[in-house]
Amino acid sequence: MDIYVIDIETTGLDGWQKDHVVEISIMKANLTKQKIEQVYHSLVHYNTTKWDEKTQSAWIFEKGIIKLEEIQKAKKDVKEVSNEVRKILTGKFISAYNNNFDFDKFLQHEPWNVNPEKCKVKIAPCIMLSTTDYIKIPTKYKKRKLVNLSEARKYLLNEDTTSIINNKELEMIVREYGVHRANCDAFYSACVLLELYRRKKYRVYPRIYYAHSMQIYSSKREKKETKIIKKIFPKAEIINPAKYEKKWKKLSGKEVMAKCLDLISKSEIVIFSAIEQDNKDFVGRGVYVEVKFAQEIEKDIYFLKETLESDFSIEIYNDDDWTLKFSIIQSKEKKV
Repeated sequence: MDIYVIDIETTGLDGWQKDHVVEISIMKANLTKQKIEQVYHSLVHYNTTKWDEKTQSAWIFEKGIIKLEEIQKAKKDVKEVSNEVRKILTGKFISAYNNNFDFDKFLQHEPWNVNPEKCKVKIAPCIMLSTTDYIKIPTKYKKRKLVNLSEARKYLLNEDTTSIINNKELEMIVREYGVHRANCDAFYSACVLLELYRRKKYRVYPRIYYAHSMQIYSSKREKKETKIIKKIFPKAEIINPAKYEKKWKKLSGKEVMAKCLDLISKSEIVIFSAIEQDNKDFVGRGVYVEVKFAQEIEKDIYFLKETLESDFSIEIYNDDDWTLKFSIIQSKEKKV
């Protein structure tokens, strides 16, 4: 499952209408693979000669983090950048180190419109608040101390952290921009998110497609498997094709499968189960097609036994038996 981590640099802290977004970076963080991919970065052009003196001397320019001339010479204006950003983020899970600042104060508003209404984004938990809940830095005040990104890096990241090891090449690239640049901050925010997730301290609420044999629809076995999924993903939306059985009753098998594949394409995770016979795990043709489709479109896929296993193979066993022994599952015992 991917979460798109965003960082912006702005001319001030007041937010939309008073301040401007001058740089934006987006990193795609894959939770299970602990891999980060940069999917977008841009400075934003404005005619800075029309800005008042306060905006022209904003902290980000005074400190030389970004030069005012760079904004004047940037190739893309705010309309073009915001359109590109929306296109990338539509329908995605998104987060930032400070959701309140990046989203509530800036990106949810015109002309960006990065919000659930305009581009159907799903806002994942704030990385800063998740970090603050986990680290709990001591303070003499009753109010909890919000952990900034520098502190999060100090407490959670080092050379042996999985998210750092797996993304060393990208780290070297973003570090050339320097601290407080959107590329650098988005990258380390994504690293913090991945480390929190690895430690089971970051929860996101995905849509899960539950693929299973029609033989166990509406059975005690189905209830047991659903309970296991809910225990691991307590606030996830579980898409159970058994719930559509009556609605799809008049459709052909081909049409039903097309409906199921459409549901998979709209889910973030696919979890499937098998039926055990002769100490082997089998699935019918329907579940086989669903899992293969999910692999093709690169969904996160888990095989459900007593818990979830991410390392497995699925191969055709008997293509004459569509109901059960069409395919065999070989588990490689990597559990989630």
